[in-house]
Parts: sequence; C-alpha cells; structure tokens
Amino acid sequence: MLKVRNVLQPHPDQSFERLARLDPTGQVDLEDSTAVEAAICSILDRQYSGRYDADLLRSAMADVLRAYRGDYPGLLRCDTLYHDLRHSLETALTMTRLIDGYGGSHAPGSPAGIDADHALLGILLALFHDIGLLRRDNEADLWGPELTPVHEERTVEFMQAYLPNTTLSPLVSKSKLIMATKLVFTIPDTWTADERLLASMIATSDLVSQISDRCYLEKCRDFLFLEFSAFGLAGKPDSPYPDRQTLLEKTPAFVEHFLQKRLDEEFQGARRYLRAHMAGADPWEEAIQRNISYLKALLDSGDVDQLRRQPKPFTGHTD
Repeated sequence: MLKVRNVLQPHPDQSFERLARLDPTGQVDLEDSTAVEAAICSILDRQYSGRYDADLLRSAMADVLRAYRGDYPGLLRCDTLYHDLRHSLETALTMTRLIDGYGGSHAPGSPAGIDADHALLGILLALFHDIGLLRRDNEADLWGPELTPVHEERTVEFMQAYLPNTTLSPLVSKSKLIMATKLVFTIPDTWTADERLLASMIATSDLVSQISDRCYLEKCRDFLFLEFSAFGLAGKPDSPYPDRQTLLEKTPAFVEHFLQKRLDEEFQGARRYLRAHMAGADPWEEAIQRNISYLKALLDSGDVDQLRRQPKPFTGHTD
C-alpha cells in the first residue's frame, strides 16, 4: 500500500506573488534552488536510502544555477523568458516525483524498478534538458530562443561532455534520452524498454511542468510568443501564430489534442506516477484543467484581457 507522499496544506502567505512561485502541490518554492534540491533529496533518500550519488546531485544543482546566471565556463547567461531556470528546476523535481511514484508502484527489488544510477541520470537530464538554449561564448550576437530548433541536440552534446567526469560516466550514451523532449520526435523502437520508459518520464516532466504552471496562460502570451517569433513560428502574417490572440486561441486544442495524446500514448501514460507519488491526488492535472477551462471561458467571452497577471522570468540573475 502506498504511503501518502505529500500533505497539501495552505501556505500561510497566500499572496499571488508567493503562490505563483509554488509548485502545484503548494509546498515547494520553485524559485528557491535550495528548496528544490532539498525536496529532491528527501524523495531520493526515502526511495534509495543513500544508494545514489548525493554529491553529484548537489554539484549538478550548483552547476545549472551557475549556467543560467552566466557563471559556467563556456556559456553565456540565460536570456530566454519562457524556458527559464524555474522551469528546469521544476522539471527535475517533477521527474523525481515520477520516479518515486513508479518505485512505489512496484515491489521492492522488482526487476521492473529503476535503479539509483538511472534515477539520478533521469533527474540530471531533466535538470539540464534546456541548457542547449544557453548561448556559447562565441554566440553573443544570438538570442537564446533562436536556438530552439536545435537546442535538444545541443543539450545532448553538453551532457555527453558533462557526464564522463561523474560517477554516471558508464551511462553517458543515454544522454540521447533528452531528445524525447523535442516537440517533433518519436522515441525509436530501437531504444531499450528501460530507455523508452526513462525518456517518456523526462518528456512528461517537461510538458506537465509547463502546462500546470499557475501563470501558464500569461507565459504563453507574453514569453512563449516572443520565443516563437525568434525562429519564425510566430509574429509574421504567414506564421502559425501571427499574433498573441491566435496563440491563445490555438492553445486549448494544442494541449488537449496534441500534448495530452503524447502524454497518454507516446509517453506511456507516465504521468499516472504523479498520482501514485501523491497516493491518489493529482494537483498537476487539476492545474492543467483549470488553466484550459479558464482560457476557454475567456475565449468564449471574447475578453482575454482578463489575463492580467504579469509573470517574470526566473533565470537566477542577481541584477
């Protein structure tokens, strides 16, 4: 029988600014890397009892923070708006919760389980999954979102250079699992069942973290539209999203008919492990449904100007 993984209690500070920083469970401040790291370690300590490389996790958390701030060798500071540091931190936390839910759904020692090394690998790939959007030293003239069409490949390259210096070096070839987060990508049948499972969980973490965000609608309008414009997907009369209104109008169908299908079919319905992690609750799905239902209501009323929240990207910059 699964134990209750989290107890949802209202946070004493209910201001919107505070709420907007919290994950869908209401328990973790996603703009506090220390809090995210503590939440991840708490889950891994319970699931793997010290069998994972905690030092590597802490080092990776520090490295991703340095990278987004512009302090990591060879990389320039993050200048993306939608794909920010908060999203990377949340994707890693969501991945950890999926792994925990998966583990709780299988008997201890089951061959179907995910071992400690592969669990940590999945979390690191989730944590770094968008690092390919960060410009390199010789790319100062670019805007990060211009790299969107190739950023997954760049992330694979980064991880292939990063992992050999760690205790996960035997798993460096599995950096390719990052490719499952690409919007147009089919997980190859040639990948092993274990690789397909881990890739599905990483991609699920990426998508669920985005569309369950409390400010998902505003971030689509204000941030994602601009990122799409950087590589021709938006902002031009002949582009799929010529204006922000069109992007919002197409969002419900995109989520319900494209993303949901990928989550349920291509990604093996891995999101069900979030419910297992929470022992039956699913605040992520509830948040997604709230976002889409509210947007539909606004579109039906013709008053999308009701989206008045003004989210700010979180990239770890101190200035």
